[in-house]
Amino acid sequence: MFHPKRLRVTGARLLLLLCLMVWGVSFAHAGSFIVIANKSVVESTLTRVELQGIFLGEKVKWGNRKHIKMAVLEDDRTLKEFLQVILGKTPSQFDQHWVRMVTTGKASMPPAFPDGQQMIDFVARTPNAIGFVPAGQAGDAVKTIAIK
Repeated sequence: MFHPKRLRVTGARLLLLLCLMVWGVSFAHAGSFIVIANKSVVESTLTRVELQGIFLGEKVKWGNRKHIKMAVLEDDRTLKEFLQVILGKTPSQFDQHWVRMVTTGKASMPPAFPDGQQMIDFVARTPNAIGFVPAGQAGDAVKTIAIK
């Protein structure tokens, strides 16, 4: 027999379970890459919106008014996860965005590196640089940026 109160409780439990599953997936994705920066970067925490601005070429200066030197990792799996979690874009959407930025003269194509170590080397030697690598690859040469 149908009982509305039981349905509400079941519905609430189902909603809670769904939320926990979605949160768990988001947490797992965020754990598969880390954002790194040159030690000269004053910021140690950035929001997702700030990262979107940086990696879409819209935020071009740090809080201390120094120009941001952004770079991307070509590693297919890490790139896809970073773009999905932080930008909500696919690699082809990201490429199209940057082609538009370059062809309209708004920006230059950011440097891209085939592996995490090359990204770390670039970020470590380039003042005001930021990039991302697979989780666990940062080391002491760069600082890790927390995402709020």
